[in-house]
Amino acid sequence: MRIVYWPKIQIGKALITEQLSAQPGVELVVADALPQVLDALQGATGIVLADAPEVEARQVAEAIRAGGTVRWMHFVSAGREGFEAVGLPAGVAVTYAAGAAAPAVAEHAMALLLAAGRRIADVLAQQAKRRWDRTPPASRAWALEDKTLVIVGYGQIGREIAKRAKPFGARIVALSRMAPAADGLVDEGLPISRLHEVLARADAVMISVALTTDTHHLINDTALSALKPGALLVNVARGGVVDQVALRKALHDKQLAGAALDVTDPEPLPASDPLWDSPNLILSPHFAGSGSPASARRLAQGAAENLRRFIAGEPLLHQIAG
Repeated sequence: MRIVYWPKIQIGKALITEQLSAQPGVELVVADALPQVLDALQGATGIVLADAPEVEARQVAEAIRAGGTVRWMHFVSAGREGFEAVGLPAGVAVTYAAGAAAPAVAEHAMALLLAAGRRIADVLAQQAKRRWDRTPPASRAWALEDKTLVIVGYGQIGREIAKRAKPFGARIVALSRMAPAADGLVDEGLPISRLHEVLARADAVMISVALTTDTHHLINDTALSALKPGALLVNVARGGVVDQVALRKALHDKQLAGAALDVTDPEPLPASDPLWDSPNLILSPHFAGSGSPASARRLAQGAAENLRRFIAGEPLLHQIAG
């Protein structure tokens, strides 16, 4: 049985390769580039991959439909937006990693929030000039204790963010499609339809919601205007959830005290994009899930276990289609 592995993201690559290869009867083809993937799909039975831009996802989906042999797709990325936009191939069982990297993403989200609040960018700028002046950063410093933290999207990543934010003494309000059930972490669980109402009392907003047609530019000019002045915003979801033109305006107008993004639209963000020059903005290049051996182990174990189940004809874990 030929299984194609496309390591578009490098997290856990060695472990995933090792554990997939160890499955009896499996011929694993590791295809690092899209042309290799398309060639390897001929006669393949399954593919392990990450999400991809629509133009690449369309080519893979078309190759799967044309070949007619692929019966299983497993995503090691948190999202599948590119493939869902072009349509997942019919008759193919689709599974996903189910929050394997959520703890690392949540840790990065907290790092961004704390860096923005404690004015670390200002401190580093002073350090580069060998200047000791506590007044500028201290006068604008922000502490999470007694603040209201709104988590938009209370799935696996949102819950991991709440676990990390709770010990800081924050009041946590979680928004999701359905009001989150009480779990000891959130002080309020509300439906996302009440977003603008909740933003009016938010001191900080964490974006961890999936990108769909409903959430595209969910954080737009209207939402940002609804925010309590001086709030902070962190996005570790997808760039398309935030209207970056509106975000830049909110930063320049000081409606927002600061923002930190691990994701942008598009990616990579072009050097000519005016967002780069926004005040009080921290940009990290979409690596929130990196750096955790535990995440890599979970990614590899999840892919290998579903491959084992697929071969054995057993029910698959975290199946979304097929």
